[in-house]
Amino acid sequence: LGVFTQDLAQELDKDSTAVDLVTSYAREGTDGDVTITDQAARSVMGRLGLGGEKPLRKIAALSGGEKARVALSMFALKASNLLMLDEPSNHLDVGCIQGLANALSGWGGKDGAVVVISHDREFCEKVGFTHIGTVTNGGIVLEQRPLQESDWEQYDIGNSKMA
Repeated sequence: LGVFTQDLAQELDKDSTAVDLVTSYAREGTDGDVTITDQAARSVMGRLGLGGEKPLRKIAALSGGEKARVALSMFALKASNLLMLDEPSNHLDVGCIQGLANALSGWGGKDGAVVVISHDREFCEKVGFTHIGTVTNGGIVLEQRPLQESDWEQYDIGNSKMA
């Protein structure tokens, strides 16, 4: 189980370097892989837009978006059959959001699942979810279908007509 909360990036150890956090997370636990190298971690971080010397910086010296990329990199190197992501596109630039959407759209196959909570319409449309869960009246309704225009009606605040 991999869990990404929208505040996870802010909870990272500010005194550690980005590459140290990613490699230690990938190596620990029953699903950890002790053969993960710093180079493998830096490669993943680079694909998420944290290239060059940024992986060597302390977390305290990174921006909010860079911290989010560190947190996402941690999950990329650790085997999980279920990913739970709460607002994963927060603090990411357009290119990184596109990369994340592409990665999630092909992730898991028949052996895994992704649960995403997001208000980012474009991100959700790019991922192309196969099931939609709607929370109403203290419960959840799960449907096997693609996103529909009506799924966004309560969130289209900026598009509502002014009376």
